[in-house]
Amino acid sequence: MTQPPVINNLKELLEPALEPGTQVLGHQTTFLTAPGDNYGSTMLALTVDVISAATNKPEQLQLVGKMRPTSEEFLEIFQIDVTFVKEAAVYSQIVPAMLSLQKELACPEEELIDVFCRCYSTRISLDPNNSKVDADGVMLFENLKPAGYVTEDRRVGFSRDLAEFILKKLSLFHAIPIALRYLKPDVFNTSILKFLVKIDIDAGLNEQTKERMMEVVRADFVKAGIQDDLSKRLLALIDDCRYQQANLISDDINQYCSMLHNDLWVNNMMIKYDENGKPAGLKFVDFQLIQMDSLVRDVLFFILTSVSDSKLENTIDNYFEVYFNSLLNDLTKLRCPNLDQFTFESFLDEINHVAPREFYHIVAMLRVVLAKKESIPEQSELDAQLFCNDDLVEDDYFGRLSLVVQIYEKKGWV
Repeated sequence: MTQPPVINNLKELLEPALEPGTQVLGHQTTFLTAPGDNYGSTMLALTVDVISAATNKPEQLQLVGKMRPTSEEFLEIFQIDVTFVKEAAVYSQIVPAMLSLQKELACPEEELIDVFCRCYSTRISLDPNNSKVDADGVMLFENLKPAGYVTEDRRVGFSRDLAEFILKKLSLFHAIPIALRYLKPDVFNTSILKFLVKIDIDAGLNEQTKERMMEVVRADFVKAGIQDDLSKRLLALIDDCRYQQANLISDDINQYCSMLHNDLWVNNMMIKYDENGKPAGLKFVDFQLIQMDSLVRDVLFFILTSVSDSKLENTIDNYFEVYFNSLLNDLTKLRCPNLDQFTFESFLDEINHVAPREFYHIVAMLRVVLAKKESIPEQSELDAQLFCNDDLVEDDYFGRLSLVVQIYEKKGWV
C-alpha cells in the first residue's frame, strides 16, 4: 500500500492559525479519499495533537491536508502552479470579499454564504523564495466528516429534492460575485477577477493521449447506441469545444457572467443532514478550476453529471426554474442593479447559447463520475491513460451518456 506523503514543519504552519498559545505536539496522517475519487490533488486526513492554552489539556484537531498530486503526469495535466494558487486565493481573498458585501448590506446571519469550509493555512513551499508549488506545498482545512458532512455516492447521484437544495446554494455562490461586479467593481477586480484565470485543462496532455481520448469517445457513442449522423455532429461539437478551450475563448460578458466553480460534481460537495434526514448544510470543495464565464456552465454540468432523475429529459426545465428563481431572489437581496435584465426568458436564451460549449466538459467527466471503484488502481499507479480503459465503466455510464445526448438533441443544442 502506498504511504501518504509527509507534511513537514506542520507546527510552524498551523500554530499561527490557532488560538494564541496553543501548541502543536504532533500528528498522524492517512489518505482521506480512495483512488478514483480525486485526481487533481492528494487528500490527507490529519489527526493533530495539540495543547490548548485556555485549558492546558491535550486535545485533537481533525484536519484535511491538500497537497499536489504524486503523479508527475497529473502535475502537468492539472497545472498545479496555477490551480493551487487559485484555490488558496478562494479562502484568503475571495470568501472575505463575498462576506464583506453581505455584511455591509446587513444580510441576516442565516443568509450569509456558508458553502466554504474553514481554511487554516496554506503554503506553496518551505522555501520563501520558491514561486512553484513543490512537494511541501499544502492547504490545511477543517475536516468536515466529524461535523457530520458526508460525500454521496458519485455513481448514484443526487435525488431531485437534494439537487434543488444544492441549486439554491449555488445561486448565491454565483449571485454575490455578480453583485460585486456591479456594485464594487474595484473590489471585484482586485479580490476576485484576478484569480479567475481561464486555463486549458487539456494543455498538459500529449497529442497521443488526446487522440486516444477522442477514439474512446467515438467508441462510447457507438456502445451507447447513438446513430452515426448524430455521432458525427456531436464529435464536431466536441472539436469546437476543444478549439475554444485551447484558445481560451471566454463566454460573452453579460449579466449571467460570474465566478464558476467549474467542477461541480458529486465528489466536490459534502452534505450534512438533520435528524429527519433533510439536508441542513452544504459545502463545496476543490476550487482549483475557478474561472470567469457564464454561470450556465456550472448549472448544466451539475445537473447532467450529478442529478439522479429518471425523467430528467422531461424535467430539466424545472431545475432551471428552481435555480433561476433563487438567483433572482438572491440578487434582489444583494441590491444588484439592472434586475430587469434577469428574466427567465433571457436565462433560457443564455442556456441555449452556452450549452453547446459545455458539452465536451460534461462528456469527458462522465467517465470519471461513473468509473467503477474496483477498476481504479492505487494512487501510485494513476495516469491519464486510465480514463481510456475499457474496464473503467459499465452500463450505467452508457445509459447516462445516452441521456445527455438525448437532452442535447431534444433541446437543439447540437
